[in-house]
Amino acid sequence: MPDSKKCLYTLDLKLLLLVSFLSILFILVAPLNETPLRILFALLLIFFIPGYAFISVLFPGNREISGIERFTLSVGFSIVIMVFDGFIISLTQWKFRPDSITISLSLLTLVFVFLAYFSRKRLPAEEQFSFSIGEFIDSITTEETEPETVEEPEEPEEYDEKTFRAKSRKKVSAIKKPNEPVAFKNKDKNRGFERVPPEVTKALMIAMVLSIIIAGAMFAYAKVTREKETFTALYILGPDGKAENYPSNISMYRPAEMIVGIENYELKHVNYTLQIKLDGDVLKQTEIPLDDKEKWEQEVAIKPMRYKQGRQKLEFALHKGNVTGFPYRSVHLWVTQEINTEELPATDIQTIEFIDIENPDMESIDGWTFTSADETNVNGSYINGSGIYSSRAYVVNSTYEGTIEGYGFDQHSLSQDVFSSRTENVVLSAFLKDTYTTGTAGKDESQFKHIILNGEVVWSDGVNGDEGWQYIQVPVTVTRGANTLTITLVQDRNLVIHPVEMSIDEISFLPLARLSPYIREDNTVEFIPPTSKVLPLPPVVSTDRFTVSWNGTDEESGILYYNIDYSTNGTDWKRWLNRTTATSAQFEGREGVTYYFRSKAVDNALNEEPEHNAPDASTSIDSSKPEITLEISPNPTSETTYLRVESSKALKETEAVITPRNFGSTDRIVLTSEDSIVWTAEYTVEVKDTFDVEITGKDFANNTAYTFGTIYTDTSLEELEIVVEPEKTANDVTIKVIPSTALEDSPSVTVKDRYGRSLEVSFESSSDNEYTYIAEVDDDIRDGVARITVKAETTNAENLYEEKTFVIDREEPAINSISPGEGATVSTSSPDIRASYSDDRAGIDRTRTVLRVNGGDVTADAEINSGSLLYSAEGLANGRVDVYLSVTDQAGNTETEEWFFYVEY
Repeated sequence: MPDSKKCLYTLDLKLLLLVSFLSILFILVAPLNETPLRILFALLLIFFIPGYAFISVLFPGNREISGIERFTLSVGFSIVIMVFDGFIISLTQWKFRPDSITISLSLLTLVFVFLAYFSRKRLPAEEQFSFSIGEFIDSITTEETEPETVEEPEEPEEYDEKTFRAKSRKKVSAIKKPNEPVAFKNKDKNRGFERVPPEVTKALMIAMVLSIIIAGAMFAYAKVTREKETFTALYILGPDGKAENYPSNISMYRPAEMIVGIENYELKHVNYTLQIKLDGDVLKQTEIPLDDKEKWEQEVAIKPMRYKQGRQKLEFALHKGNVTGFPYRSVHLWVTQEINTEELPATDIQTIEFIDIENPDMESIDGWTFTSADETNVNGSYINGSGIYSSRAYVVNSTYEGTIEGYGFDQHSLSQDVFSSRTENVVLSAFLKDTYTTGTAGKDESQFKHIILNGEVVWSDGVNGDEGWQYIQVPVTVTRGANTLTITLVQDRNLVIHPVEMSIDEISFLPLARLSPYIREDNTVEFIPPTSKVLPLPPVVSTDRFTVSWNGTDEESGILYYNIDYSTNGTDWKRWLNRTTATSAQFEGREGVTYYFRSKAVDNALNEEPEHNAPDASTSIDSSKPEITLEISPNPTSETTYLRVESSKALKETEAVITPRNFGSTDRIVLTSEDSIVWTAEYTVEVKDTFDVEITGKDFANNTAYTFGTIYTDTSLEELEIVVEPEKTANDVTIKVIPSTALEDSPSVTVKDRYGRSLEVSFESSSDNEYTYIAEVDDDIRDGVARITVKAETTNAENLYEEKTFVIDREEPAINSISPGEGATVSTSSPDIRASYSDDRAGIDRTRTVLRVNGGDVTADAEINSGSLLYSAEGLANGRVDVYLSVTDQAGNTETEEWFFYVEY
């Protein structure tokens, strides 16, 4: 008997879950929600899926309703479920939206599927509903026939106990044929198709129709009775019309631009009033009448009315009608006011001559008036040696310690009426210091320092903490006539106070052009200078252009810029870079000159670093390549030989690479030296072979020189001499082989470039035991050192071997720099004409250098080196000067440069 505790047919339930999941993907998830399948899955989710799951709960068996009835009820109840679900969701915070209705219907489907699963599980397996497309089609196209009950004429035939499950679950009507008995597996299972009574089906249909009518009525009622929403939209946009890039800084001389928009959805005409406020100050007020659904959008330029440091609230307040009470709509930003002296207008004042302040440096006893709320414990006086520059300052001295009774504040003030002949924006400058150094600044402050101008506190700070002297700069506005300036020590009553002295010095009014670029949020400016240095340079550099780097530190405001000086003797300085923010640059010098460098930093508070008396770094320019020679002795050798390299200048390092031609591997030997001029090394021959030796030497400027040699182990008495013409070439070369004895035949000559490519060698002639060959230098051959190998056999059957090298150079030399530069103007009739040039392979042939000035050849009068040229011109007339320079290397490659400059004196 089948297990009734298992749900055997779940294919349709699984399909429901799959389609629900795909509906979520194709309705809500991009980019799937942009495909046509979105509509298909939306229709399935709304008109079929939840109703089918619901009917599966009500009718879990296969005998209650037919397929067409199940389909019809699924569609009807899907509509009912969607309407009720949508109505309920519309009353929640999620509202009736595609995402909310999709997810809620999917969740309901999931719940119904689980209930349907357990409903089917309660039935015997043969009565559980199973989904079959073929059965569904048959239920539509075939008229059902009630099964006929057949009486058993005889005992049923015996069958094996083994049972078979039918693959098809179609309903079959048993029709009795004449004289043919009908056999059944089990007598207790010969029941026919048990349909739901017509009364139940009718009741369900009526319930479904009534549910649709009720749901439709609820939806129509909600639609008709919903009150239309009334509101006003107020928004701000960045200058590019997007909700981004809002200004974070504003300035009196550079207005911040924004876009303000208002949209009226109040269902009536409204007269709006828009106020733009900065920290409560109304910058602009505009009246804007708008009809219903009318939009107003306009770009506004926002500029502060006065100077004020720190974070400020920029508010856009919208009122209905006149401005009364709180705004109807409001948006705001937090901005910081920039006080940038670089943006001040050119017509602004540069000196203060219209403000009359008496005794600003506190050096006399006139001008200032002191008043105190407690003359017993607080007094004020001028005290020598207490000022910022060790001069006099005015000191307010409070000796009281304890709690002052009562509420409010006690004030002890130094004041003066300052007269101005006009209204102007200026900077109030002062130095203040208090002696109370304990406590934490900003916490539990009971005493304060105030600067007050015309009754408004323009600067305030507590006395807690060790601030030392505070340099204060406050942008203020002085008015025409008398302006009362007051510096006050404020003591809070009902709090514990301690003895303190407040020193006041150097009170002045400055033009805005003198305002420090770096002001802290408390309007104080640091006055500790920065430090800087030029970083170390190598002792020698190989090019006339090299990088100089520097850095600096400033603990407060940071470095604003650097001034970099150079010198050729370490004492006489010239400005190289002025007010630079970079930390490195390329310096161009001259061959053979030593250059010294120093730096000077200026911070954002305009504090300048003292000048350095000694150079920070120095280096010399040496681009000349060293010339080295190699001596190998003994050579040929049978065991040990010695390498001796001599250089024309001091070398930093020398290395030998020794490569056997036939056996073994390459050896690298580092040569040693006691004077950096002569370098030596010992080499032991392990096998009888011929060894190629390549010597590399580097000087302290990293200029590199090469030389080559050969170590022989063959002690032949006869020899070959090889002559190469020219030894440095850009074209074909002539090779002459001169043996010391008669040869059996013409020697074989092989020539290879530095990459091993063979040059084409042709025999030209032979005369008086001298053999001439031509080696062709074509485009496939690489520049560099080429090696000639000659082999020959004497008439005595003795084998001779010899090698020689030459240089292939087809690259023109480089002219690196010229002075005066192209189109430059000099103010002397005797300028120095300079040029630097180089050739990394064959080297410069100084004898072939040509210099012409205004068409005249002045080569003989010029100082020509292997890497540079100097010609001191004399008596040049005003006007244009044309210069022609031709540089040729030892391989015959030529580079020319033509330029001009102007003489004006």
